[in-house]
Formats: sequence, C-alpha cells, structure tokens
Amino acid sequence: MARPRRPSWRRLAVAELHRILAPRAARRTAVLLPVAVLVFGLSKLLLHDADASGAWRRAEERFRRFQADVVEFGLPTSPGVGPRQFFDDPRYVMETLSFADLRTLVTALAAGAVLFGIFSGGTDWSSRVMLTLAAAEPRRARLFATRALLVTGLSAAVTASAGALLIPLLLLAASLRGVTTGLDGSYWAALTSQLLRGVVLVALLALLGYALAMLTRRTSFALAVAFLYLAGAGRVFGDRGPRLSEYDMGGLVFAVLNEKPVIPMELSDCFAGPGCEAAHVDLTPADGFVGILLYLVPVLALALWRSLRTDLG
Repeated sequence: MARPRRPSWRRLAVAELHRILAPRAARRTAVLLPVAVLVFGLSKLLLHDADASGAWRRAEERFRRFQADVVEFGLPTSPGVGPRQFFDDPRYVMETLSFADLRTLVTALAAGAVLFGIFSGGTDWSSRVMLTLAAAEPRRARLFATRALLVTGLSAAVTASAGALLIPLLLLAASLRGVTTGLDGSYWAALTSQLLRGVVLVALLALLGYALAMLTRRTSFALAVAFLYLAGAGRVFGDRGPRLSEYDMGGLVFAVLNEKPVIPMELSDCFAGPGCEAAHVDLTPADGFVGILLYLVPVLALALWRSLRTDLG
C-alpha cells in the first residue's frame, strides 16, 4: 500500500494562509484597518490650521501675563524668553509631526500584531483541528515554521501598507493646513528608516504572540500570559543581558521607532516616561531590537520544542 503523499510547501502555505484569514474578525480587520488609517490621516485636516495669527496673539498674551508674574512674584527669567516660547503652532509641520504620527500608527499596529499572533496560533487548539493538521503534516517543524512565517509576513505587509497609506495623507494635511518646508532627502531617508524599523518591529511582536499561543495552546491563557510576560519580563531580564535590556517593552518600542539621535543623560531635560528613559541611557534602535529579541527568543524556542514533542495535549 502506497504511503500518503505529504503536501508540498506551497500547498501547505496556501492552506495555512486561508486558515489564518478565515475568522470573521480577520476579515473585518482587513476592511476596517484602511478606514481607520484614512480617518487618522484626514483628522489632521481638522486638528490643524494654516492660519497662525491667532496662535501668535495668544502667545503674546501669555507672554505678557508671564512678564507680569515675573514682576509681581520675582520669578526667575532670562533674556531669551519671548513670545516664541509660548507659541503653540496650529499648523501641521510635516518635518516634525509626521514622525510622531507614524510612530503612533506603528505602535498601535504592534499591539494588534501581538493579538493577531496569539489568535493565529491558539485558535486551532480549542478544537481538534490541530490533530488533523498534524496528521496531514507530520513534520511538525515545517507546520510550525510555515504558520510563523505567514503571521510575521502578513503583519509586516500590513504595516508597510498602512505606512504607505498614511504618509501621503500627512503630506496632504501639511500642504493644506501646515508647512512642507524641510522635506529634503535626509528627511525622507529618516522617515523611510522609521517605517522600515516599524515593519520589522511589528513582525517580531506578531511572532512573539504566535509563540506564546503555541506554547500555552490556549488563546485565553496566552492572552493572560502575554500581559504578564510583557509587563514583568523587564524585571526578569534586568542586568542579565546586553546593555539596556532591563527596560520595559514601552521603552524598547520607543527606542526602535525613535527618529532623533539619542541624547546623553547629562544633556537631556526629560524627566519621566519610556521616551525619557530611552534618551537618558542613549538607547539606540539596535539596542531596542536586542531587548525585544530577549523577550522573543526564549518563548520561541520553548514553543518550537513543545511543538516537536510527540504528544498533542
């Protein structure tokens, strides 16, 4: 009797892709995500104003009140303080604000990628589907790797597409409601670099979610473990890995997406928050990726080890 033929890798990949995209939540997300990016980008047209005359009048009024307080209460001041320090620019300045908006988008996608990885890896364990998959594809490592590659690849593609959709909207907002000066080659290189780092970041966090689900084999349990792990692993790894690995995931994500040169501690005027921590300790994007890999690699290795075991319980 002839042995059953194992499916080719292409057939396995297509089947797993259909399985990952089959849930209704995945299809709804595919429709709603571009709409959310459009709303986020077009909201800049409503939140900003090309006319800065009103803002300058308010800045001058604040400066006059400040001068009165200096005289009345003897507050310290300096000759360099003027209305400019009280000016809240209502225009959309593409050269500076676009980096923060792109970082906001990528950070939201990174959080969603963890959930996507968890549901992609854990859904089939709630039924007997995984038993069928293991029987059809007895090479567990190939099955594990195929779905892992699909999860990371889809997450990376979605991030790249969302960024490519957002940037023209931000440019439109700057053209109609702001300033487009300073958009030279260095600016576009920095923005592209930030987007590419975001693509890699989202892919890694999706892989982390997938590994947690494959390790725990329960979606609800994986969600709880992900929360506890991301919240507490910074303390576990503290002073036990490469430089700066003790910082929490928020600081690592900020470091990966930070578009500005790191600031030495003695030159920084920042006081609190993940961005300040990254600046204070000269946390570079490379250091951020190293810290994230410290979160990922142990979980991924344990998940692969458990997938290669003979039992499916």
